[in-house]
Amino acid sequence: MAFSDEDDGQRPRRRSRKSSDPAESPWPRKDQPLSWAMLPPEEAEGEEGATAPENSTAAGSPSAAGAEAAAAPSPEDWRSRYQYLLAEFDNYRRRVQKESESAVAAARGHVLLKVLGLHEGIEHALEKLPPDAKPLREGLSMVLRNMDSVLREEGVEPVASEGARFQPDLHEAVGQAPASTKAPEGTVAVVVQQGYKGPTGLLRPAKVLVAASPAQEPSRASKA
Repeated sequence: MAFSDEDDGQRPRRRSRKSSDPAESPWPRKDQPLSWAMLPPEEAEGEEGATAPENSTAAGSPSAAGAEAAAAPSPEDWRSRYQYLLAEFDNYRRRVQKESESAVAAARGHVLLKVLGLHEGIEHALEKLPPDAKPLREGLSMVLRNMDSVLREEGVEPVASEGARFQPDLHEAVGQAPASTKAPEGTVAVVVQQGYKGPTGLLRPAKVLVAASPAQEPSRASKA
């Protein structure tokens, strides 16, 4: 269908809803916060009515006050809770203190074992020195005496000696040796590697040879 020029001129033009002026636009700008005042009255009332909680019982009614009073802990309950928390905190404090002491003792024992290794190395070096190395021998002997003094101050003591009774909790048997007058049966015959104990307990067990009587050969009469 075609329209004439007259109809086209008389036909009213549709106005655009978009406005060139931002202040006249009914929608909020991107940099403008959204609020309920910007919504139409009917939509704002609907949103507020939807979010408003419905409470059938008034806050100040006697029934609500009685329920809150019944749910509140009594003084005896508060006292029991306080005693329980106090006992829990005391147990926690003791546990933390024990763990701290154990960690300190373990670190101390580790350092003492390192010092004992250096001590034994100097002893072996002194045994291998030639007789004419007198200045070096004197210097190493002085260092060894200083280390002995430090170990004694730290409470480090050897745990094995020849002729002493064999103790499984301190000694590690690595073999047997014939018993003698100095080392009767069941005692330490030879100390292969010295062990040490400190203030925190055993640092290292001693490796020893245990004295044992030789096995007696059966007599000829018993064989016959």
